[in-house]
Amino acid sequence: MAEYYYLGIDAGGTKCKASLYSHDQQLLGTGISGPSNPVNGLEIAQNAIVKAAESALKTASLTHVGLNQLCVGAGVAGLHLPSLQHAMEQWRHPFHSFYCTTDLHAAVTGMHQGQDGGVIILGTGFSALGKVKNELHAIGGYGFPINAEGSGAWLGLQAVKSVLLAHDGIGPHTSMLAAMTEHEDVLTLASRLNHASSTEFATFAPLVFAHAEQGDLLAKAIIEQATEFLQRVILRLNDLGVEEIVLVGSVAQRLQSRLKKSIRECIVPGKASAEYGAMLLAKQQKPNG
Repeated sequence: MAEYYYLGIDAGGTKCKASLYSHDQQLLGTGISGPSNPVNGLEIAQNAIVKAAESALKTASLTHVGLNQLCVGAGVAGLHLPSLQHAMEQWRHPFHSFYCTTDLHAAVTGMHQGQDGGVIILGTGFSALGKVKNELHAIGGYGFPINAEGSGAWLGLQAVKSVLLAHDGIGPHTSMLAAMTEHEDVLTLASRLNHASSTEFATFAPLVFAHAEQGDLLAKAIIEQATEFLQRVILRLNDLGVEEIVLVGSVAQRLQSRLKKSIRECIVPGKASAEYGAMLLAKQQKPNG
């Protein structure tokens, strides 16, 4: 009889992380692959999940184990949208079983180990979830560009808009202009980004932080706006009864030190990963193999 393993997946806009566990929840190996938000393409997300699973098996030196021996739980960005949740559930996956939920549900479960608490994800995109007395309270997550304030994609979009205005002489000067047009002119930049994904815009987020730290006033204003937004989300979760909040994502980590001290007091480190949470949720489900 084949031995089965548990795989927890955290599928986000920039990368897909996988953690492989034994039946008694011992971590055996981890894997990583590329962007995996189904908003940017269902097949892209599914391929990333498979590649991350294969990568985890390889690092665990279990390449002889088939994907059909994996009981998978996946926390996937974008699955708060019913159409994407349904589409992912219909996937003819190669695993023994596959349970999918939102990335936030997996994160809250892992980081608070089933207890009350909140998670704010501020990476490529933005979303937040609070769990209070078994009730889930969601904030945001409606997608880029209509609802991703403070996220990496939003930072990049604001930077590009500011650069274009500065180039045309109808907006304040910004040092980001020279940085963004070092390898391509403004027309090439604009045409490339007119239909760009959130992932592409998020690549400019480090540039915004760097220029803010160098004193560029426009970059500093963008970062201050993102910080103010994060503070409002934290206060809203507090109002809902969430006392402990974990910040997730590269942007959230960089903004944390900028938060007001009184607001920062409810920020706690996660007890376990989103991948661990996804694995726990998979163990609680009836396989839908």
